[in-house]
Amino acid sequence: MEFSNAIDTLASEDYVMDVALIGGGYMAPELVQYAVENKMGRDLPNEAYGATVAAGGALYGGAGRKVAIGGGINVLEELRARVSEGN
Repeated sequence: MEFSNAIDTLASEDYVMDVALIGGGYMAPELVQYAVENKMGRDLPNEAYGATVAAGGALYGGAGRKVAIGGGINVLEELRARVSEGN
């Protein structure tokens, strides 16, 4: 791939939207966790919040599938942290 093609890809509106949707799906479980733990007084495993976002995005379909990818990445990250930190 030539440099100009790479820059065109990064500057593409579709690419930016895909990255934003995936990033939002990755960060959304933190908002869900705040609402559940701090506002509702419940304590769930951190992986549950990412799974909730992933399932919601997958059920929504379309662009929601990209949000589901972000939620799935969050689940994997939380599992990695649990295994490597021994929690």
